[in-house]
Amino acid sequence: MNNAMLILGGLELYRSALIIALGAAACFVLTAALYPRGGLGAALGLFACADLVLTVLFCRFLHYYCHSEQYASFWRAMTDYSVGGYVLVGAVPAALAAGWITKAAGLTQNPARLLDCFAPGAVLAAAFIRLSALYNSTCRGKIAVKSALLRRLPIASPVLSSSGAEDWRFATFFVEFLLLGAVFVLVLRFFFRRRRQAMKAGQKKDGNVALYALLLASAVELLCDSTRYDSSFMHFNGFVSISQIVCAVCILAVLVVWSLRSVRANGRSAFHWAVWVGWFFSLAGAGVCEYLVQRHGDWYLSCYLAMAVCCCFMARLPCAMYRSVCAKKKRARKEV
Repeated sequence: MNNAMLILGGLELYRSALIIALGAAACFVLTAALYPRGGLGAALGLFACADLVLTVLFCRFLHYYCHSEQYASFWRAMTDYSVGGYVLVGAVPAALAAGWITKAAGLTQNPARLLDCFAPGAVLAAAFIRLSALYNSTCRGKIAVKSALLRRLPIASPVLSSSGAEDWRFATFFVEFLLLGAVFVLVLRFFFRRRRQAMKAGQKKDGNVALYALLLASAVELLCDSTRYDSSFMHFNGFVSISQIVCAVCILAVLVVWSLRSVRANGRSAFHWAVWVGWFFSLAGAGVCEYLVQRHGDWYLSCYLAMAVCCCFMARLPCAMYRSVCAKKKRARKEV
């Protein structure tokens, strides 16, 4: 599955590497296209370079932490990229750090707008990264697909066993590619709607697009990472993967930010308590589903359907907080 597409002397070009490179290029081209006119140049260049370097370092560091036995040493893990792997959620702190570096360098006073323009492309790049798995070590699903009718994309993909035989398993990364593609469309649509609203209201700072992208992408990763057989875990926790933990924290962070804005705009009410209680019940439901799917190997379908519903609610309820803020601003503009 990891055959080279093109060999030139000692240089080997792999399909997976080409797809990842195309995803990164599409990300930064789209960011440049969405960035306001007159804002291109040093700020965007520094952000792109910093984000690319930090994403590789952070994603590799998380993989080293979880799989240190695969590396000879920490230094080799951080310098030799011919072996080993990455944990994709490391891209989140990398983007935040890149925005802070750009601001600290004095090239922008509005990193929130920079992250808003970057968010749609980041989701698209993540989708390309998941797609590339079809051409290297395959989609790492732990669900065996036994029906011959289902042994095809987007349901299943073949995994080569140590003996060379094909073992058809759930196409985790391809399904995530499709879901992230849908998220990309939603985020891009949200971006243009937010831009129109910001122009009407005369707002200079936002950040809501980045929060929205983080919310939806985290919900997708939270679900899909559970279906992998090679998830990365912390040393003290073998139950919930590090990706699931980071994604849950990201969704909670978005809920907190939009809740604070909603309470400031509307005052605390029963609506807020209902959203908070509903969100924590959804989180608990996802945790119960994760427990059951690990304890009962034949409950995959029912457990993942229930987990998908819980993840949808975890992403949907914070949006209710955001909409309450927008409704308050809309009423205020009508009164003026």
